[in-house]
Amino acid sequence: MSPQFPADLDGVTFYSHGCKVLGGFYRAEGDTPRPTVILLHGVPGVEKNLDLACALRDAGFNCLYFHYRGCWGSEGRYSFNGLLGDVRAATEWVLTQPSVDASRLALVGNSLGGYVTLAAGAADLRFKALVPLCPLIDPATDNLTRKDFDEFATMLNGVTGAELEAQWRALTPITQVMDRLVSRSILLITGDRDTLFPPEHYPPLLEAVPGITWRRFAEGDHSFSLCRPAVVRAVVAWLTTTFAALPDQLGGFTVRATVESDHARILNVLSAWWGGRDLSHLLPRLYFQHFNDTSFIVEQNGALVAFLIGFVSQLEPGVAYIYFVGVKPEHRQTGLARAKCIASPRPSTPAPSPSISASASPLAPPLQIMMGRGKIEYHSRRPFELDQSFRTRITRKLRSRITQRVKRVRVIRPIRDIRVFYSH
Repeated sequence: MSPQFPADLDGVTFYSHGCKVLGGFYRAEGDTPRPTVILLHGVPGVEKNLDLACALRDAGFNCLYFHYRGCWGSEGRYSFNGLLGDVRAATEWVLTQPSVDASRLALVGNSLGGYVTLAAGAADLRFKALVPLCPLIDPATDNLTRKDFDEFATMLNGVTGAELEAQWRALTPITQVMDRLVSRSILLITGDRDTLFPPEHYPPLLEAVPGITWRRFAEGDHSFSLCRPAVVRAVVAWLTTTFAALPDQLGGFTVRATVESDHARILNVLSAWWGGRDLSHLLPRLYFQHFNDTSFIVEQNGALVAFLIGFVSQLEPGVAYIYFVGVKPEHRQTGLARAKCIASPRPSTPAPSPSISASASPLAPPLQIMMGRGKIEYHSRRPFELDQSFRTRITRKLRSRITQRVKRVRVIRPIRDIRVFYSH
């Protein structure tokens, strides 16, 4: 049966302040409305990030890209002052599409588009996730010259280099709206070789909004010329995690990706959750610096109730490992861990069935439960099967009630249906 929303690419026109704006809509395959990303390019917009648009569609996201008024065929006169108005018009167009889930909207933008991502996100709470790539933060601290603005103007309609420079210098610094970004889900991606907005451009933002997830690419220039595939994967993985949701029956719980500041928070509860044992050596800070895309925090009314630390294998494509899982004692045996089977957007094309593995330390009781009869019975009711090499040993142990721990369990599942980080 054909899906209600087949994968496609449609040409798009909509109006912003009376001017026709051009763009394209990458529609993801699905039977239900999909999470949707609006892509925002920089100035003059040579890099349009369409590789990211394709990857997002493949991962189950709709994606709209468009050209601001006065550039790349869109009508009107180009102006930095009109960019937020164009984003509002694009947002209203997106919300008229039946394939769009209005509760899961995101902005992704590079350079000046990254600035607009943060500015528009601060003003519009309908955007649940913001991904600025090498964004402008404060026009008073950039390295642009009059020559740069003159070159920009040659590709834009109705504006001179002098006018562009004056408008640029008059832009409101993001530092003035940071109070409206503190509670937002933000992934900041920067390049260490970016000469326009180098890493030292960002400390004011990071200090004011400590919950930001920051990914630095050592080889990245302003366009990430040498590492675009890695950047695309990082964006898609983070958005997938951010828009994942706990099942409805667990109302009151929220799930999000980890940030570095969660390290101290989790270490503070480890001993209490594990009967007084000190397991802090099993969770070094690096897991909270480099594996945020595949690690999760579950909260209830802002209080930590569960966490999962995982990572994707670099040598075995399609294999992800659950390293460490914890559930607050009073929330065990409630189904919370079972709800960590987190649904993600479905790819538009079939892929080989990858696997999820659990690697349990002898000191990690929460992972022992993977060996329990309830877990095996649960898997038998889902689209999973245990690797045969492990099934025989596990069954024998259960039948003889042997309590010796098994080091590894591999769970196979079809990637089209569900993304799994499963634990108790």
